[in-house]
Amino acid sequence: MRPAPLSLFLFVVLLLSSSVPTWAQQSVFKARVIDEHEREALFGVNVAVEGTTIGGATDSEGLVTISGIPSGKHTIVFSFVGYETVKLTVTFPTSDPDFLYEIALEESHEELEEVSVSATRTSRTIADQATRVETIAGEEIEEKISMEPGNISMLLNESPGINVQQTSAVTGGSSIQIQGLDGRYTQILKDGFPLFGGFSGGLSLLQVPPLDLQQVEVIKGPSSILYGGDAIAGLINLVSKGPTEDSQLSLLANATTAGGIDLGSFYTNSGERFGITFLATGNNQRPYDPDDDSFANLPKTSRVTLNPKLYYYPNASTTLSLGISGTVEERTGGDMEVLNNGASSTRTFFEENSSTRLSSQFRVDRKLNGSSTNFLKGDGVLTFKNSVSFFDRKIEVPGYQFEGQQIATYSEASLLVTRSLHQISLGVDVRSDAFEEALVSQDENRDYTYVSSGVFIQDTWDVNSRVVLEAGTRVDYHNEYGTFVLPKASVLFRATDQLSARVGGGLGYKAPTVFLEPSEERAFRGVRPLSNQVEAETSNGGSVDINYRTLIRDKVVLTLNQAFYFTKLKNPLIPVFEDNPIGLGSLEYKNADGSMQTQAFETNAKIAYGDLKLFLGYVHLKAEMDKLDGPFALPLTPTHKTYTVLVYEKHGKGRIGLEAYYTGPQRLTDDSKTKGYWITGIMAERKFGPASFFLNFENMLDTKQSNFSPVVLGDVQNPHFADIWAPMDGFIVNGGVKYTL
Repeated sequence: MRPAPLSLFLFVVLLLSSSVPTWAQQSVFKARVIDEHEREALFGVNVAVEGTTIGGATDSEGLVTISGIPSGKHTIVFSFVGYETVKLTVTFPTSDPDFLYEIALEESHEELEEVSVSATRTSRTIADQATRVETIAGEEIEEKISMEPGNISMLLNESPGINVQQTSAVTGGSSIQIQGLDGRYTQILKDGFPLFGGFSGGLSLLQVPPLDLQQVEVIKGPSSILYGGDAIAGLINLVSKGPTEDSQLSLLANATTAGGIDLGSFYTNSGERFGITFLATGNNQRPYDPDDDSFANLPKTSRVTLNPKLYYYPNASTTLSLGISGTVEERTGGDMEVLNNGASSTRTFFEENSSTRLSSQFRVDRKLNGSSTNFLKGDGVLTFKNSVSFFDRKIEVPGYQFEGQQIATYSEASLLVTRSLHQISLGVDVRSDAFEEALVSQDENRDYTYVSSGVFIQDTWDVNSRVVLEAGTRVDYHNEYGTFVLPKASVLFRATDQLSARVGGGLGYKAPTVFLEPSEERAFRGVRPLSNQVEAETSNGGSVDINYRTLIRDKVVLTLNQAFYFTKLKNPLIPVFEDNPIGLGSLEYKNADGSMQTQAFETNAKIAYGDLKLFLGYVHLKAEMDKLDGPFALPLTPTHKTYTVLVYEKHGKGRIGLEAYYTGPQRLTDDSKTKGYWITGIMAERKFGPASFFLNFENMLDTKQSNFSPVVLGDVQNPHFADIWAPMDGFIVNGGVKYTL
């Protein structure tokens, strides 16, 4: 009878072995995830069993298989960047373990809270940033490309709280304003490189094509801790598209009723070891005079831009990239008769700008594991960056020439370490900015060489699930203006999943130069060098914002943001004219005796219902300068601005958008006050496979400054120009085609 236990044991083993396959089959979940509109497979979708560590990700065909799911009712969560999260409840074991579920994801209508931003260096998503970051990305960039493919001025100008101010009626030069502060107080970066400051800043916004942009990151408020001077009012980081596994070629052609033609192409591809992106654009504009005053409101322009970038991946932990960018432009404005037929004895006025912009961007990123950074006990990323920029510009007007060259460099070594609940960013950088003028007299030598070096450290600490604290400091040494200590702190508090608030503040500084808006306006004629008594501008500022997001009746997505920004600028640099702002006497810059204060109250609302989206914005701005007889409003800073955009978009098929913007009255430099004005437009785009056709009616009310008051003062031989406070070009229609291979 002893063999009986052995027989029983074998019977149990056979029973268990036969039951295991049956149990495993019943605990398998299979699904295919697609885009709801285009019905295409989505790669990399995260699929997880809620409340467990069981999950997986979809492959290139959108397929995912999850095994080992315990018996019972479980919720399967499907999440993907840019798409609404989907939850599916399934009871296991299922009746058919081989059944393939098809899950269709809808593109998210909310702000891309899950998009990572690079301007803060923390590799965090927008929702987890202690510093408020706004992004312009994806289809919003595509829409603006259809409206203005030649440069980024419209892309930025139609964002709440940002104003692109035209600085020259002749050349069309423009500068960006945040919180009512001049463009010199906003740092503009391209992929984290400062390439657009100093002498080169006057034409920068008009020479950056948007075709290769993946997203634009905007930080309003002091941002000097990570990027040094020039970031008093805020920071704008233009993020380029990187290489893609499948090669892609985008082509664009655009024409306008104002005589403009834009052609562009962008190519991207990546292999196992190498990747490449290549941007090539050409822009041509005929002189355009819509108000028939004999002067061009849009100058005659011809520009070519090339930007190849090579990526190298020596191993899974290291990425190297090297980019070279070049822009050559001829820009001539003035008397239409001179521009079309040449100068004569009675018609001579023109201004010709010839510029060449060359820059290099080299970057190395190396991922480090905990053992490599054991002094901080965390994983990290070591980054080295270097850029060299060369800018040459020659200006010629009757009886006067100006020419100069700027060479600027930037080098940085930084480390981002993730340690438990902390992300620590620390580094050192050195930057230089040297300007040399040709044909300069000894008593008006405006040459300078600035060199600054800085060290910085910033800690972003997840105190708990509701509080994120960010604090750090930077110490900069400037060869002309000494040492600056720039602390900054901010905190994010999540009251609920729907309601959050941020508070932050910091210090900043700006090394002065003569390359400011009043100098551009007069083509640098009579602009005197800075005296030894001029001091660096310094600032303190901060921001508060509250965010609320909710879903109404499971159909309407509502997002509200209320923000407040303030800045106090000490030793602001102001122009002092020998005669008057439009005369030909000398212009000298001095530090004002008082301070400058700006306060911006910004309200934004986004409402999405299905394919319909409504964006509403209002900005109340108070920008003042102290004087002995009391504060006075800064010129060209409207107190009220509103933004209204309604978009109907059928994903994968096209869109139509309506826009209306109101700008309130403004104070001018002669202390007069302007009228308020509206700008409206309609843009439509239709896709047919890889081709997309677009048509844009810009400024349909034909609002232009000449409708309110004359822009040109004087005669055709000796013209002067009034302050530019409204659009110059009026109603324009543009249309074209984008094609993606």
